[in-house]
Amino acid sequence: MSKAIYIAGPMRGVADYRNNFDAAEAFLSWKGWAVLNPAMLPEGLKSDAYMPICLAMLNAADAICLLKGSSASQGAMIEQRFADYQGKPVYMGVENVPEVAEHDP
Repeated sequence: MSKAIYIAGPMRGVADYRNNFDAAEAFLSWKGWAVLNPAMLPEGLKSDAYMPICLAMLNAADAICLLKGSSASQGAMIEQRFADYQGKPVYMGVENVPEVAEHDP
């Protein structure tokens, strides 16, 4: 079973945010992670409907990866604090996320 990682980063006001998240997902998958990508959620929900869904995704993850620009994103900062509260590893940038070894639980 793979370990799961949640991607957090800026979305609002970022025209190509889906490309950023998709590239991060591809790289993290290559490193052996099961990736929880909130950019895959459907558009059109009320803005306050997304955070409970994202926190549920993060709750199921083993770690979080913060993309560039996350410190300017209120949502990403909430997600980082939630991960910190849960004692999950927080990685700044995909390049800092370790590969998942085959024997990792």
